Amino acid sequence: MHVGLFDSGVGGLTVLKELVGEFPNAKFSYLGDTARLPYGNKAPETLRKYSQENMVFLKEKKVEAIVIACHSASSVCLDMEDYQGIPIFNVIAPSCAEALEKSGSKKIGVMATKATIKSSVYPNYIKDLDNKAEVIGQECPLLVPLVEEGLIDDEMTHLALSRYLKSLESTDTILLGCTHYPILQDEIQKMAPGKSLINPASSVAEKMRTLWPKSPEGEGQIDIYLTDHAPHFIDHAQRLLGEKITELIHPHSLK
Repeated sequence: MHVGLFDSGVGGLTVLKELVGEFPNAKFSYLGDTARLPYGNKAPETLRKYSQENMVFLKEKKVEAIVIACHSASSVCLDMEDYQGIPIFNVIAPSCAEALEKSGSKKIGVMATKATIKSSVYPNYIKDLDNKAEVIGQECPLLVPLVEEGLIDDEMTHLALSRYLKSLESTDTILLGCTHYPILQDEIQKMAPGKSLINPASSVAEKMRTLWPKSPEGEGQIDIYLTDHAPHFIDHAQRLLGEKITELIHPHSLK
C-alpha cells in the first residue's frame, strides 16, 4: 500500500500523522509545495493547476491513492474522484459529515483560509447533507503563516484566535477547515471550551478505511518531498511524526 499526499506546507502533516497511525505498515510519499505556499490566497484556477501538477508528481512515484491534504485545494477538486485510475480523497467531504453528526444544534462554525471561505464549499456541501444546518464561516488568514513559523503557544497566535473565534460563539461545533489548524487544536480548545472540534485529518483517515479495511503488510516508510527549502518544515515533521526525517528537495519545477 502506497499513499501519496500533498499540501502547500506543514499543514498536511496532520493528515499524514493520522494515516501513519491508522496504517503503520504502509508507504507514504508526501509532497510539500513550499515554493508556492500559501495556497489559501490563490485563485481557484491556479489551485486546480497546482493540484494537477502535484498529482502528476505523485503518480510518477507509483502511489495507489492520493490524498489532497489541503482544504483550499480540495475545494476546487471535489469533482475529482480519481486521477488516471488512482483514487482521490479530499479532506472536505468526510469532515462535513462528521461535523453534522457531532453538532446537536446544527450550528456549525468553519475556520478556514480566505480561498476556502470565498468558495462557499462548506455551507454548500453541509446544506446538501442537511438543509436545516446553519454554517458560519470565519476567514483566518494569519493562522497558516503563524503555524509555518512555529508560533503555536504564542501571544500573537492567541490574539488572532481570540479575534477569529468571536464570530463563532453561537456554534457548538467548529470544523477546522485547513489542515494547518489541527496543530493549533489545543490552543483553540482552550479558547473555545465545550465546543466540538472537527479534525479533518481523522475524518479522512476513517474514510480511507473503506478502501483498505485491513491493515496492509509491510515495514512502513515515509518519504518527504519539498519544492523549496523550508527549515521549519522538518522540525514540524519530526515533532508531529516522531521520526527522523530527511528533507528531500525535488530538483525540478512542478510547472
